[in-house]
Amino acid sequence: MPGPAQILTCPYCGEKKKIMSLLSGNTFGAKLWSDNKKIAPMLPEISLIQKCPECGKYYFRTRQEAVFSDDDDWGPDSGVLTFPEMKEAFMQLSEEGFIDANEERSARMMLHHTFNDYYYRNIPDGKPVNDDDWSIFKENALWIIEHVITDGVLKAEYYREIGMMEEALSILQNLTITNEFVKKVAEEVAKRIKKNDRKVFLIR
Repeated sequence: MPGPAQILTCPYCGEKKKIMSLLSGNTFGAKLWSDNKKIAPMLPEISLIQKCPECGKYYFRTRQEAVFSDDDDWGPDSGVLTFPEMKEAFMQLSEEGFIDANEERSARMMLHHTFNDYYYRNIPDGKPVNDDDWSIFKENALWIIEHVITDGVLKAEYYREIGMMEEALSILQNLTITNEFVKKVAEEVAKRIKKNDRKVFLIR
């Protein structure tokens, strides 16, 4: 259920921006993808990183105190970024410096997910990947594998997504999996490794 619009202030130019807020939500009908992105119709994503509509700079909405509209404006804009925008955002914010490890992890996960959104997710055959984008994606995924992921199946999946099939398969072959759901996910990852398929896929 939407709440009153949250009012953000650009820390660079002072421009005000309204985005949606949520009073409640649920994960009914949610879709889970192999890169661990969950998309829930009843729990819409509100981007952690926002783009100023005036100066075009990017900022973390969590760095400022939450201020909400007192009128009937529900703030329909969630500020979700495209991959080209997220590339710009990551470059700008990383140059300025993250205030803690959580910000960097969140920004890097957003970069990974928006790449898959842009090139693969809900695109049946995918589309040709720009060489520079591929380099950014691969370097970022390797950082995530090293600093964020602890689950073996997800680590194998990220290696698969960047084309490191031998590493991905080696991880899967050395895992002992007892959970049936996780076992099925691992089997789907292994099938795609054998086909040299890097595309993200829908789990459920």
